[in-house]
Amino acid sequence: MSPTESGGKTVELKQLERFLAVVDEGTIVSAARRLGLTQQALSATLAGLEKELDVRLFDRSPGGITKLTPYGDALVAHARSQVAADRRAREEIRSLKHAESGVITIGIGETFAGDIIAAAVTHLHRKNPGLRINLIEGYSESIITRLYSGEFDFVAAAVGGFGLKEGYSAEAVYSSRDVIACRARHPLTDKPDLELSDLSDWTWVIPYSRPSDVDVIVETFAAAELPPPRRFIGSDAFRIGMKVMAANDFLVMSSPALVTSRLATETYALRVLPIDEPTVLRNASLITDTRRPMTPAAQALLDAIREAAVEFTRTGKTNLISRPDQK
Repeated sequence: MSPTESGGKTVELKQLERFLAVVDEGTIVSAARRLGLTQQALSATLAGLEKELDVRLFDRSPGGITKLTPYGDALVAHARSQVAADRRAREEIRSLKHAESGVITIGIGETFAGDIIAAAVTHLHRKNPGLRINLIEGYSESIITRLYSGEFDFVAAAVGGFGLKEGYSAEAVYSSRDVIACRARHPLTDKPDLELSDLSDWTWVIPYSRPSDVDVIVETFAAAELPPPRRFIGSDAFRIGMKVMAANDFLVMSSPALVTSRLATETYALRVLPIDEPTVLRNASLITDTRRPMTPAAQALLDAIREAAVEFTRTGKTNLISRPDQK
């Protein structure tokens, strides 16, 4: 597509794609391998980009590790936006006529029930097997940021304690409250009459991209005039986070959709504690860019998710899960 003009000089899309590969991989060696290029070819591209911009984008460290300079760091968001815009333009052109082919890429936050997404994808794939569907998971805040850069057709995520940028809308499909979970062998699972004060001295795992959860936890204890937890581990890696939870006596405040999944309960043996606080009410929503027309293929998936969500809320599967003491 069209190259980017910067300071009177032309920056080609190919240069930005190769620049981002080095950013994501961390070394020229790994990036070259991923791109199918020689190290010399990739280095030449970076040198050309730096020459055109008249700045140094990377500091090279021993072992080939690259570290972004302030100039490089400033270029990352712009580069991702340009590359995503080019990809979306090509996909929209391919799928303008109908929803039977093309590519759909959506972001999925941890609050959104995986069963809803799975049902919608299964339905749409059976109907239109020629569609390529890309599903990207992450915590809501980071996923929505990537929607802003144009990476996704739409996002299925939670809208909680933050607002959306102008031009974006959120259609809530159900609400759920976070629960407190831990591994099955945690001492608190056997404690009768569990109270908030019992949670104070434990380490908590929190989303790295959502520091506001720490504020919610600390403020809940402060409101009860209790000493707040002081040990926190940040992680945006679902699988690693569950492994950490399974191996330690840690606590997590999380969406029921995440900690009551089969993976969480059977593979990692996580259990929900019978306590109501701390918690956050989150609206699982379909978030779209209202300024950009939806492709027919993306609209078909959006509609399928809506239908699956209606069925799941009708059957009660997306309600706040029952507490162990209510069974």
